[in-house]
Amino acid sequence: MKDIIISMLTAILGSSFATGAEALKTSVSSYNATAFEFAHTVNSLAVKPVAASIVAIVLVIELARITTRYEGDQKTGTQVVAAAVLKAVLLIVAIQNVDLILGAINEAGEKIIGATSALTPDAKAGELSEAVSSAVEDMDTIDKAGLMLVLFVPWLLATLGSIAVKIVVFIRFAELYILSAAATLPLAFLGNQDTKGISIGYLKRYGGAVLHGVMIIIIVAIYSMFQLDAIDLSAVTGDTLLSTVTGNIGALIAGPVFFLFLIFGSGKLARSMLGDG
Repeated sequence: MKDIIISMLTAILGSSFATGAEALKTSVSSYNATAFEFAHTVNSLAVKPVAASIVAIVLVIELARITTRYEGDQKTGTQVVAAAVLKAVLLIVAIQNVDLILGAINEAGEKIIGATSALTPDAKAGELSEAVSSAVEDMDTIDKAGLMLVLFVPWLLATLGSIAVKIVVFIRFAELYILSAAATLPLAFLGNQDTKGISIGYLKRYGGAVLHGVMIIIIVAIYSMFQLDAIDLSAVTGDTLLSTVTGNIGALIAGPVFFLFLIFGSGKLARSMLGDG
């Protein structure tokens, strides 16, 4: 029973959440190399030709607009046409190198995640002290059974939270792969004033998905800190552990509930950092 109680307390205090977020330290290209390569192939072979056609259509529309607007002003019209053609050429170059653009965004996100992770406690930081282990050992069987009963609901909520972290991390990477599979298509609209909002919206969405990982790590770290401060187990004994946990049952239940709301809203928090909330 001792090991079960220790495991339940460890899960409630957030160590299992930190373990679930460890995958965020993995790069986008290596989290699932097969999915990453598939997205790259789809973008290169299926989407890029269509995007190039869209750029050509947008350029034709732009040239027609310029011709109508600057009819009779040959000098200014020639300059504007040259600028439009140059913009189209740069856009084609950007489309051809979209993998480098997304790679730079991914690398920036990975550096932020790495720096943030270095400032947050690792999974072992939330492990229980020897005092707690000794206190559980000193409890009689009836008290241990009572403690397990008291911890059951907070432990169940914490377990759901741990599963939620893994689900959200998976969704975050899956979203990045899906967005990168058609990256050139929205960028093809960047050259026109009326359609560039599509490209900007896409880049915000992709950047938000990258920053989503940072939000998850911050939420997990802050939750662990709140839970550790909510209940002081440093001086408990076999005689006081049950009463201490029972007296703080409200905080132990509320913590995982609020965590679930935060973790499922982490994507929106990340997008709001880019003005896309």
